[in-house]
Amino acid sequence: MSYKESLETFIYIGFDKLSLCVFEDVNKMIFEEETIIENLKEKKDLSALLDKFLEENIIKLEKKINKFVNEINLIIFDINFLLIQASIKSNGRGNEITDSDLNHLLFDLKQQIKENNPDKTITQMRINNFLLDKKKYFKLMENFECKELCLQIDFICLPNKVISDVSQKIKKYQISVDKIFSAKYLREFSIKNNESECQIAARLKYEQDENEVHIIKKISQKKGFFERFFGFFN
Repeated sequence: MSYKESLETFIYIGFDKLSLCVFEDVNKMIFEEETIIENLKEKKDLSALLDKFLEENIIKLEKKINKFVNEINLIIFDINFLLIQASIKSNGRGNEITDSDLNHLLFDLKQQIKENNPDKTITQMRINNFLLDKKKYFKLMENFECKELCLQIDFICLPNKVISDVSQKIKKYQISVDKIFSAKYLREFSIKNNESECQIAARLKYEQDENEVHIIKKISQKKGFFERFFGFFN
């Protein structure tokens, strides 16, 4: 993979700061710009501040990497993120559970969440744990058999309006949104207290979480167990 192909761009939008970062690898940040939000006026007019931040830094970023940015990952601190925890069960009758069986279970549950939350978009779908014949596992082996399979899944959702508002601002620069992270949810994956939101997101993006169901288009050289057969979500 070439230098340019490996680049991942992240923007953090919070009430305390705005950050724009580019990583060449999980531990190699090659660009960073940050604006600390200190006064009440700026906090109240975050939309205008974001416009100014993007205008000042997108061109600067593209000059630095000598390449147009086509996609960006959003990290948003927003109280409107909703965590939905759901489960779905299947009786396997002691037979081997196939990739197709898992696909159908996840697809059916995802559709139920979407239908019951039409004003929201699922930004992350992660298998929390698996119950195989009532025994809990946090990672699932390939080619297993059981009489009963239960998947417990976390759905992170964000109102469509929030996504639309931010996407429209970024679209001005011919940039589309790749993945959306909840800043609050990211903290659960932090391995160091001093990691920034962008660093945590970059680690998840490069190293990947095998239990995450990839519902947003993503091209990657490395594929985890679940990413290999959940391609139809893309």
